[in-house]
Amino acid sequence: MTAGLDCQLTDSETSTMPSSTADNIRKPSRAPLIIGGLIVLAALLYTAGWYFLANQLESRVATNIAAFKQQGIDATCENATASGYPVRVGLDCSRVGWVDQAKGISITAGSLRSAARIYDPLQIASSVEGPATVSVPGVPPLDVKWQSLATSIRLDKPLPKHLSIEGSNVMVNEREKPGDPAALAVMQTGKLQFDASEPQMDIALAFDRLKFADNVVFNRPLPELTGAAEVQLANGFALLGKPGRDLSVLRGQTGTLRKVDVAFQDGSGISISGPFSVADDGRVSGDFKVTLRDPEGVAKVMQAIFPEAGNTISTVVQAMAFVPKDESGAPTLPITVKNGKMSVGFISIGRLPAL
Repeated sequence: MTAGLDCQLTDSETSTMPSSTADNIRKPSRAPLIIGGLIVLAALLYTAGWYFLANQLESRVATNIAAFKQQGIDATCENATASGYPVRVGLDCSRVGWVDQAKGISITAGSLRSAARIYDPLQIASSVEGPATVSVPGVPPLDVKWQSLATSIRLDKPLPKHLSIEGSNVMVNEREKPGDPAALAVMQTGKLQFDASEPQMDIALAFDRLKFADNVVFNRPLPELTGAAEVQLANGFALLGKPGRDLSVLRGQTGTLRKVDVAFQDGSGISISGPFSVADDGRVSGDFKVTLRDPEGVAKVMQAIFPEAGNTISTVVQAMAFVPKDESGAPTLPITVKNGKMSVGFISIGRLPAL
């Protein structure tokens, strides 16, 4: 009896004693506090790192500007300020400029905004506000306006892998004639792009509704143009070591005209493609295909530009009726160029000037 009673009391007491498991359930967990603290600490460290990079960026800009000045180049980035926090880092300038007195080049423009994503800092996008003033040798001082002007660059060594410049509603005027309503040139959209993979370089150009004022180019009236060009240079990196600023820098190059296309308002147009090479003396050689879309339309445009060659243009257009056609039915003429001499089969048709 006593033993049984003792057992009952012991069981009763045991049932009323708090267990360690119950204590753990009722005790509040510290995990959310720890996680929250780590998040705050990471945010603080990230913020400190971002502002450190921003300070380094501003310092680097100031250093580079000073280095350019020692070379006689006045580079301007007024009120340079880092921006883009939290997911980007970039640079804003209230005014930008580049003046090289030795080469006679001067370009100034409005504000600049540039940025790169923190996780991809080598890809930089930027935009520039107009207007711009441009002075280069051989061209009268110009004022340039645009609705938008954006650039994109992919940095690499020794050259960027990618560079593109894209603008819309661009207007160019002579600076001395601010009241002249006739612009030297207007363009609805345009894009210039470089892609490099050492030693090869690809260059692409596209423009839409480009119109020059009469007598600006070749001293003749030109129609509104839409066009595109894609050129691949086998050793484009070699251009870096050449001081020239004209087509003579292409001497010694080989490449391919993937497409050079010019279209007129009536839908007619001219397209050229084919491999080429440029000798050290500037003579061009290559095998090209010249395609005319709507030869009669092309003839009308060319006769308006070169009226003195009207009969020759008509003869060429008539001859195009007997040449092979491409898949779209447009006549395509194979032209061979050897050291500047152009020929169709065994018939010589002229000579290209040396570059």
